[in-house]
Amino acid sequence: MKLPTIRIERGKRQYHYLWLKYVTGIDLTQHCARSLHGPYSRDVQQDGPQDLTVTLDANRYAIAYYLCGVTTSPYRWEDNPHLAFERAPGYHVEIQVKDLKVTLDDARPIPFTGKHIPPDDPNAGNKQFATCRNWQFAHHLRAAGVVTIPGERPRGLGTGSVPGQMTLM
Repeated sequence: MKLPTIRIERGKRQYHYLWLKYVTGIDLTQHCARSLHGPYSRDVQQDGPQDLTVTLDANRYAIAYYLCGVTTSPYRWEDNPHLAFERAPGYHVEIQVKDLKVTLDDARPIPFTGKHIPPDDPNAGNKQFATCRNWQFAHHLRAAGVVTIPGERPRGLGTGSVPGQMTLM
């Protein structure tokens, strides 16, 4: 099986944080990166190269991938890039994600919004949670059948890792 790749070409924005995570599970009691279980890519960092291609081979159990950036001064929430994506053999797409030009090969974006956040979620009214796109994506995954595991950071989960087993779009 051919592994997916991501190419990231940076524009002029600087990042306080820029990371890519191999998502293996979720924790809806947390927001930001902690709501998405799984290891970070060692290749994607805020002070990394302007043009970078990464083969996504660091965790074979990833059910999805998540690219996130937090811009530096002037900080504006709406300028922070977020991209969720999943394996999709044969798929190719070039997209602009805020100031990042992203090329995915053998992967496709997963569109998501906050529509899957239940109104009765204990954190639905908390602005830190409700506006967090990582947490919104975690709820998207929950709606697709991914189980939340509070407090743990499981690695090597076998569910959702077989191509064709789960589609998160």
